[in-house]
Amino acid sequence: MYLLVIIAFFSGNVGFYWLPFVKVNKHIKKVMDNKLILSIVDAALAGDINNAQMLVRKLASKVRASDNELYIKIRNKIENDVLRKMSTTTKSLPVDSDSRQALVQIEEVVHEAQTPIHSNENEDLLEQVLMERKYYGELLSEGIFPTKSVIFEGPPGVGKTMSARWLAYKLQLPLLTLDLASVMSSFLGKTGSNVKAVLDHAISFPCVLLLDEFDAIAKKRDDDRELGELKRLVTVLLQAIDRWPATSLLIAATNHGDLLDPAIWRRFDMEITFSLPTKNMISNYLEENWAGDQIIKKYSADDFKQMSFSNIDRKLRHIKRQNILSTITLRNLAGSSDVPLANSISKDERRRLVVNLHERGLSQRAIAEKLGISRPTVKKALEQNEHG
Repeated sequence: MYLLVIIAFFSGNVGFYWLPFVKVNKHIKKVMDNKLILSIVDAALAGDINNAQMLVRKLASKVRASDNELYIKIRNKIENDVLRKMSTTTKSLPVDSDSRQALVQIEEVVHEAQTPIHSNENEDLLEQVLMERKYYGELLSEGIFPTKSVIFEGPPGVGKTMSARWLAYKLQLPLLTLDLASVMSSFLGKTGSNVKAVLDHAISFPCVLLLDEFDAIAKKRDDDRELGELKRLVTVLLQAIDRWPATSLLIAATNHGDLLDPAIWRRFDMEITFSLPTKNMISNYLEENWAGDQIIKKYSADDFKQMSFSNIDRKLRHIKRQNILSTITLRNLAGSSDVPLANSISKDERRRLVVNLHERGLSQRAIAEKLGISRPTVKKALEQNEHG
């Protein structure tokens, strides 16, 4: 007796082809389930690559106990298919037909990415994504897909993009980044075709695709002129999410989740909300990124309440620059005893110098003498600094 198996995803195109007849002995008959066989046939005929792959892995799992040789052959075909898809990463990137500019950025090998600082809940969710990929085959053999699509929601600067890079690094997959805001075209029909070209390219090989500024598809929904185009774009995205392969990971990042079409939310396997960092998370950030800086050491997590990581970093770099410039100014002007420093620099620079010297431990009297200004002026500058 022979079993005819159709496996769509072993084909190089969307179609399918017939595998050679596989002889089924009486032991395999017992474990073969007619419903499973028919499901494989249905998935292949429908061109449903994701479902076909899962069902074939499930088939392999059932066959293993009775015919290890056949199991190995099926697994080899699965692995060869993955390798074939991985080789397509060298294909040319999709470009805009008018400007000829690349529509997507690609990082073939994500070098060791900085580990983001997450809340305990988000850390558990991201670790689960990695664990599911580690036991990818076991999940499919049980009829369960690993998480294929994730949506990151939260304010700017809280680690959404960094987390996507970190996942790509951990999964050792190329990272493709599509900024939806950048491909929004003023030409009717162009936006949908641009996004579809990127999605078709990304689906053709294992990767992590980051759809940044995902809310761009909803921000202009009040514009009647754009409504038709946006509806088409939403349709393109929904179709892409539905047919996204289990070998890849799709990540959407949005700062305004409330603007998204409700149908979009339902399509994602996992939602992860990024909030402003807690006091403990800020302390960890300062320890990991600024521990060796003497100027920054005097700052604590309490100085950065309700601030995102990017804003904290921006503020600390600003403080660092001010300190460097103030030090250079003091060094250059220290020998000019005949001309008071207050007459040689601007009021803003004088105020920064007052603060800088105060942070170095000089008294208000010493600062006044060094800069050639009055003590009340020094006191006023420090009070202004204290009040921001």
